[in-house]
Amino acid sequence: MKMKLSCFGSTKDIDDIAKAGYDCAELQIREIVEFSDDEYKMALKRVKDSGITCEVFDNPVPLNISITSPEFDLNYWTEYLKKGAERTAKMGARYYVFGNGRSRSLPAEGDVKGAYEKLITFINILCDVTAEYNITVLLEPLSTSLSNFINSIPEAVKFIEEFGRYNLKTMCDMRYLLPMNRDVEDIADYEKYIKHIHVDNPLSNFPQRFIPTLNDGYDYAPFINVLKKICYKEIISIEANTFNDFKEDIKKGIEFFNHFGIEPYRN
Repeated sequence: MKMKLSCFGSTKDIDDIAKAGYDCAELQIREIVEFSDDEYKMALKRVKDSGITCEVFDNPVPLNISITSPEFDLNYWTEYLKKGAERTAKMGARYYVFGNGRSRSLPAEGDVKGAYEKLITFINILCDVTAEYNITVLLEPLSTSLSNFINSIPEAVKFIEEFGRYNLKTMCDMRYLLPMNRDVEDIADYEKYIKHIHVDNPLSNFPQRFIPTLNDGYDYAPFINVLKKICYKEIISIEANTFNDFKEDIKKGIEFFNHFGIEPYRN
C-alpha cells in the first residue's frame, strides 16, 4: 500500500531525507521566518531541487512564546504569521501543525477568561492569514503534561465544529494517545477531520523522540491497521529528534513502514 511518508528535519536535512526515500520533509516555521532573504532563496532552491515536497510546517510561533500572556503582541505576531505563510507557501505548504503546547496553554489563575479570548483571537488571525495561501491549520491534541488546551481528538473536533473555520482541522500524534488513554479507533471515528499523522517510539522519555523500529518494545500494528482501514490519504510523518546517525537512522523509518506493507509514493 502506498502512503505519503515524511520525516522531520531542517532545511539542511532535505537532501538526506530525499535520499532515504521519503516523499516529504516536515520543517519548522521558525527556521523559515528567521532566514535572511538570501538564506531563504537558497532554502527554496534546495526544496525545489530535492525531488520531494514540503507540505507540512510546524509551530506557527516559536515554542517559547506564550500567546495567552499579557505581553503577547497580536499586531507583531500577525506580521510574523504573514511572513511565514508567504514564505512557506512558496515552498509548498498545505498544512500548519499548531502544536505549541506551552504557547497555547491557559493560565491556572488570574484573567483566565481574557487569556482564552486572546487565544481565540489568535487562532482566528492564524486561520485568516493561512487561508490567503490555501493553508489549513491543524490543531494538534497534546497530552496534559504539555498543554491544558485540547488534549484529545474528540475534544479537538468539538472545538473545530464550534469554531466554524473551514481551514481548521486536526491531526493525530500517536505518542499522545497513550497518556490520554485514547484508542487508535479515534482515528477512524474522526477520520474526516484528521489531515496529518505523527509517529515515533512512544515509549521513549519525552522530549527524546526516536525513529520507530520493530524491536523497540511497542506494538504498532493496531495503529498501522487503522490507517490502512480508512485508506489514509494524507501524510504520515516520523517525528524524531534523537539519532545515532541521522542519515542511517532515517532509512530505518522506511524499513519500518515496509514491514507493514507500506511504501512511499516515490518508490
